Amino acid sequence: MNNKSYIVFPLRRIAASIYDLFLLLGVWFLVGSIALGIKYFFTGEVSSLNPNIGMSLVIFSTWFFYSYFWLNGGKTLGMAVWKFEIYSLDNNKIGLKHVSIRFFINLVTFLLAGIPLLLMYVSKKKLSISDHFSRTSYRKI
Repeated sequence: MNNKSYIVFPLRRIAASIYDLFLLLGVWFLVGSIALGIKYFFTGEVSSLNPNIGMSLVIFSTWFFYSYFWLNGGKTLGMAVWKFEIYSLDNNKIGLKHVSIRFFINLVTFLLAGIPLLLMYVSKKKLSISDHFSRTSYRKI
């Protein structure tokens, strides 16, 4: 397989993310249902979760989702559909550190409406901020 970086421009990244979002919705419903079931077991009442606990569960389950797929195969289902995968720029195996840095920078990028992705167009190596800091990039599959 070719280790040369494959430039995945913002529209393609966003399309893969939307595909993964539908899978994540199922994960979030499952995690939320389990959390409410545990709350019911201990308190005997069905009510909503504390918003801070709920948001923490969403962020953790999302991180776990991406970490699992990036560490086991280098791609999520959305990335597989759009035919690209993640790899380490230093040709080592992708580790939890790479994945975590990439996830949290992508989270900030999402919160900023994807605007930091536009920096790819001015970068010499055409890397996004998450590519640069996590020392990972994409390649065709």
